Amino acid sequence: MGLETYRRKRNLGKAPKSAESKAKPGRKPTAPQRTLGDISGAKKSELPKFIQPQLATLVDSVPRGDEWLHEVKFDGYRILCRIDAGRISLLTREAQDWTSRFPSIADAAKELPVRQALLDGEVVALEEDGTSNFQLLQNSLKQKTGTNLVYFVFDLLYLDGQELIASPLLARKELLEKILQGKTRNTAFAPAVRCSEHWIGQGEALFKKACEMGIEGIIAKKANQRYRPGRSRDWLKIKCLKGQEFVIGGFSDPAGSRAGLGALLLGVYDDKEQLHYAGRVGTGFNATTLRDLRGRLDKLGQNSPPFAKPPVGREAKGVHWVKPELVGEVVFTGWTRDGVLRHPSFKGLREDKPPHQIRREEAAATAKVASSGSDGNSDINSGNADRDNDDEIAGIKLTHPDRILYPDQGITKRDLAHYYEQIADWIMPHIEGRPLTLVRCPEGYEKQCFYQRHTRESLDPAIRPIQIKERGSVVSYVSVESLSGLIALVQMGVLELHAWGSRKGRIEQPDRLVFDLDPDPSVSWEKLKEAAETLRSRLSDLNLGAFVKTTGGKGLHVVVPITPKRDWNFIKDFCKAFAEGVVRSAPDQYIATMSKSKRKGKIFIDYLRNARTASAVCAYSTRARSGAPVSLPVRWEELTNDIRSNFNIKNVPQRLARLRGDPWEDYETARATITRAMMKRL
Repeated sequence: MGLETYRRKRNLGKAPKSAESKAKPGRKPTAPQRTLGDISGAKKSELPKFIQPQLATLVDSVPRGDEWLHEVKFDGYRILCRIDAGRISLLTREAQDWTSRFPSIADAAKELPVRQALLDGEVVALEEDGTSNFQLLQNSLKQKTGTNLVYFVFDLLYLDGQELIASPLLARKELLEKILQGKTRNTAFAPAVRCSEHWIGQGEALFKKACEMGIEGIIAKKANQRYRPGRSRDWLKIKCLKGQEFVIGGFSDPAGSRAGLGALLLGVYDDKEQLHYAGRVGTGFNATTLRDLRGRLDKLGQNSPPFAKPPVGREAKGVHWVKPELVGEVVFTGWTRDGVLRHPSFKGLREDKPPHQIRREEAAATAKVASSGSDGNSDINSGNADRDNDDEIAGIKLTHPDRILYPDQGITKRDLAHYYEQIADWIMPHIEGRPLTLVRCPEGYEKQCFYQRHTRESLDPAIRPIQIKERGSVVSYVSVESLSGLIALVQMGVLELHAWGSRKGRIEQPDRLVFDLDPDPSVSWEKLKEAAETLRSRLSDLNLGAFVKTTGGKGLHVVVPITPKRDWNFIKDFCKAFAEGVVRSAPDQYIATMSKSKRKGKIFIDYLRNARTASAVCAYSTRARSGAPVSLPVRWEELTNDIRSNFNIKNVPQRLARLRGDPWEDYETARATITRAMMKRL
C-alpha cells in the first residue's frame, strides 16, 4: 500500500461499524442562524469518523480565576454523537458504537437543526432530584427502557463543514447553545438531549454545592483553549469522594443468606503491565447486581491468580480467580500504606474502559497543574496553542514520558511518540494489517531488550491481534491499524517494528519480497550500492519493480511489491533461486548463506526474510541502536555517498516535510505476479 493509497483509504473509509440509526427524519432540519466564519480557529474539513475525546486531569482542589469555567461532573458514559444527514452514531471514548443501546437519544439527535455535527457529552440516568446515578443507568440499559436517559452535551467539535477543535471553548459552547436552543430544560429536544450548563469562575462555591447534593464532583476547563484529544491539563476534575475504576481479578463465595458472591478482588496495572492487588470490595451491591456479576465471572474462571503478588492466607481463602477482563467502578475513603483500599463500595461495571488502561489515580496539586496547563498560560491565539499535550498522544497515555530511551542523544519516550505522530501517514502503509515482531527496550536500547510477536490480554485495544495458525494451534500476533496503535507500542517501550511480508486476509500469500544486503565490515559503500543496483537490474529483467531503503544499520533493503497470489513455499524458493543466481554471477562478491566465516569481504544476500513467520524491519521504523537511526525509503538516484549519513528520528521528519512526493510513489503500480516462467529463468 502506497502513501497516497493509504491517505485515500483513511479519508474515505467507513465510520466505525455501527448500528447507526438510519431512519429518515420526519422533516428537514432548519439550521440555526449562525456565522461559522466568525469563530476563530474554525477550518473547512470533512466530517471526522471519530475524534479521541479530551480527558481531564485529576487534581486536589478547585482552580481559581475567571479564566476557568466549571461544569457538573456527570456519573455516566462519555459519548460522542456523530450526525451525518440524519444518520446517528453514538460512540464511546474507545470508538465503540453504542447507538443501539441509546435509541431514544439517537431519535432525539435526528431532530437537531444540523446537517453534520460531532457533539461531545455524557449519557446519564437522572434521579428525581436531577442528580445522575450510574447504577440507575446500568439498570436502564439492562432493562432496555431508556426512559430516564439524558444526553448532556458540553462541547461541539464539528458543524456543517467546519472543524472546531482549534476554536476557543467558549465560542464552541455559544454555538452549541444556539443549536440546542439555549440551556433550559424546556427545549424542544428535552429530555433526551440537553445542553450542559457552565459557570464562569465561582468554582469553589459550585464544588461545595455539588458535594452537598451528593454529586460526584465538578470539571474545570480553560475557557479560551482549544479542544485537545487525550488527557489534558486544560481540563481538570475535582472529586467530592475518592473513586476510580479497578480490574476484577477474582471473587469470594457469599456467606449467610447472601446470593451471588461475597466480595470482588480488585487490582490496578503498573507501567510494566503487571496487575497489582488493591483489596476487596463487598458492599454497594444489590441482589440483581450480585446475580449478574456471578454469571459473568463464572465464565472467566481460571486456575491461577492474575495478580503479580496475589493475596495469601485469609485473603486468598475460598477465592475464585478470573481472567482480568471486567472493570468495576468503586468509591472509597483512601489507601493504606500497602496499597489496599479503605472502606470501598461498588458502584457498577464500566463496559467502556479497557482493563489494561486502569492505573492507580493520584490527584495532582492544582496550583502546579493549573499554572502550567498543556501549553503554559497561553490562550488560543498564542504561538504555542497547537502544541499537543505531552503525556497523551492519540488517546494513549505515556507513563514516564521523560524516560530516556537513547542516552547518547537524550531522546525520551515522549520524543519517540512525537516522531511517530509526525510520520504516521508515511509508516502506516507499510505496517497496517501486517503481523509484527517487536523489539521492546522498556528502559532504553542500552538496557535489556527482548522480542515479542504474540499478543496478551493486557495489551491496549489499539493493538489489534491477528489470528494465525501455527504448529497445530491458533496464536495471536501483534498488529496495528492506527496512530493510536503505534503510540501504544511506544508506551510499551518498542524501539523496532519488523513486519511480515503478508497482510491479514491474505496471510498465506505474501505481497512483497525483501532482499537484505548485509555487508561484511570491510565492504565499501560503493560496493554495497553496486550490489543494490545489480539486484535492481536483474529484477527488472524479470519485469519486477524494485525499491530501496536504508536499514538503519550498515546494509540496504531491496523491496519488491508483488500481487498476493503465491504461497510462502513458492515465494521462498523463488527468492532463494534468485539470490543464488546473483551469487553465481559474482561469487567473489556475494554469498547467500548465513555463515559468517565465509562472509569476509562479501555481501550476504539474505533472502530468508521471505519465509513464513520471518520479518524485516519496517520502512520508517526506528532501530534499537546508538543515534536512534531510522530505516528510510529513498529514490534510487539518491544512492550517493551523502545518503550514508545516518537518518534518525530528529532529521527524518524534516526530510519528509521537504519532499514533494513519496520516494516510492510507483510502489503500488509496480506490483506483479511471480510466475513459474520467472522461476525457470533463474
